[in-house]
Amino acid sequence: MRDEDETALHTIWSDPSTLAALDFHGEYTRAMTAQRIADKRAHQAAHGFAIWTVVERSSGAIAGDCGLQLLEDGPDIEIGWRIAPDRRGRGYASEAARAALAIGFGELGLDRVVAVTHPENAASRRVMEKLGMTLVGPGRHYGGETVLYELRAGQPAGGSG
Repeated sequence: MRDEDETALHTIWSDPSTLAALDFHGEYTRAMTAQRIADKRAHQAAHGFAIWTVVERSSGAIAGDCGLQLLEDGPDIEIGWRIAPDRRGRGYASEAARAALAIGFGELGLDRVVAVTHPENAASRRVMEKLGMTLVGPGRHYGGETVLYELRAGQPAGGSG
């Protein structure tokens, strides 16, 4: 993530529909956006992977973010994404997640990647299933009830879409 991404990412991250999908209550401030970008950069420097900005090829516009990070300080590595409301449903999350998984299972040599979401987040669950991820069961992450999905190395990943 770059400094120049901050305005576009803040627009996405502070959107009420994004916050609702994350079960976040309250105001998402510009300072929180700046801190999140700094945290993702630090994660990249420390671990060699992170959540990255997703850029639309045709326009160069920022479509959201996606990538790999430690799930609540590890040891599990999770894949996650946040896509701009006006670009949801177009396959950006699936395409970016497939690219991140390829890096995870390829050059990073991961054995397993997980994903979590709130049980009611049907859109994220659909993406996880498109990716070939398997529902492990309920969990508790980031201060709330979640469902946990996983994909293991060698397990067939989902197709396009």
